[in-house]
Amino acid sequence: MNNQTLKDFFRGNLMPADKQMVRGSEAARAVAELSDAEGLLAQALPSELRPLLDRLTKAQGEVDIIMAEANYIDGFKTGARFMMEILDDTRENLKPIAE
Repeated sequence: MNNQTLKDFFRGNLMPADKQMVRGSEAARAVAELSDAEGLLAQALPSELRPLLDRLTKAQGEVDIIMAEANYIDGFKTGARFMMEILDDTRENLKPIAE
C-alpha cells in the first residue's frame, strides 16, 4: 500500500463531495423535479413573496449541507469503529488452539 489516499488528503486533493451527477439518474430526475416545482412556485407567487421563497431555498440548501456533512462524518466514524473492532484481537469466548 503506497498511502496515496493519505497523501491526497494531506495535499487537499481528496474531495469526497466533488461528484458529477449522472444524467438520467434518480438523483438527476429528483433535482429536475425540484427545479421545475421551484420555478412554477416562483411564477405563481406575487413578486413581494419571491424573496421569501429565495430565503426558504437558501435555508434548505444550508440544512442539506449541514446534514450531509454530519452524515459523512458519522459514516466515517462508523467505518473507523468497524476497523478498530476488526483489528482488536481480544476474544470473549474462544481462542485458537495453537495459542
